[in-house]
Amino acid sequence: MPDLSFRAMLKPIDVEEVIDVALHRPLAYVITRLAYPTAITPDQITWVSMFVGIAAGLAGWSSFALGAPHMIASGALFILSAVFDCSDGQLARLRGTSSSFGRMLDGAVDAVVQASVVPAALAHVWWQHGGASPGAPPAMVLPSVLPPWAWVLLGVAAVATGVAHTILYDHYKNVYLHLTQPIRKEGDDPEDIDDAWARKGTVLRSVKDWLTFHISRPYLQRQRALFDWIDPYLPSRFRDMPTYSPETAARFRKAQRGLMRVWTFYGIGTHIFGLGLAMMLDRVDVYILVRLVGFNLALVALVPAQRRASRAFFSPTAVTTPEHP
Repeated sequence: MPDLSFRAMLKPIDVEEVIDVALHRPLAYVITRLAYPTAITPDQITWVSMFVGIAAGLAGWSSFALGAPHMIASGALFILSAVFDCSDGQLARLRGTSSSFGRMLDGAVDAVVQASVVPAALAHVWWQHGGASPGAPPAMVLPSVLPPWAWVLLGVAAVATGVAHTILYDHYKNVYLHLTQPIRKEGDDPEDIDDAWARKGTVLRSVKDWLTFHISRPYLQRQRALFDWIDPYLPSRFRDMPTYSPETAARFRKAQRGLMRVWTFYGIGTHIFGLGLAMMLDRVDVYILVRLVGFNLALVALVPAQRRASRAFFSPTAVTTPEHP
């Protein structure tokens, strides 16, 4: 009988986002426990997460299209989509069915949800700060020194950097798990997908294989290019990283745990809760500024610190001693 406790369904706490542990995962735990004895699969819960996220986007478009904002409903549904998004992973870990395809599907659904909600939030800010809409005159609810188009440009910039933020967190999380966990491996190399694609041949390839090869593989290649630029001391491939050992795990955890805890604030769960809360409070403009200015200023210190830590651990000249394994 597997361990059905809440703690057993979490990832190692070092890589968990604070808001996930405090809110999303406790609510997801209820869904997971209800789904566990049934035939419901993690992928089916992922689809539910997508449809809830699309509903959040439709509610968010209401102000721009109709002049009748439903931002509280939109923000609440957006956060609920994150709860289902946590539940699918928890159910997969509980059943031992985590897979590369499941991670790819999860990422693709996250993209669909973001594409549904974020433009709606930006349209609301446009309307709220005096921009015209098809269904209502400009609202001018909030006084602003910036024209509506400027808020949209700031929002687009926040989105672009926010995507980079989640990529950074996701990869450093996978590296941390790869080096500190004896079994749980969540990182994939493009070469792993290439090998599986070639091994199966044309006849045996499934829809899942096709989606993994044509969606997950290009994403991993772009991710690799980003990290080769941002953190060149980090090995490009998981297969080139040190193999797990208790000594290696202890050394890596000691050097990287503090940085990993900071990276968790750049994850998708934190973003969803922050934007969802801002939508419910009707202050998406404040969230745009926090995300664009605050989070990026923090990276000015965080990225160099991470590069120094990566160089110290992965450099060929790094010294291993009995006192410092």
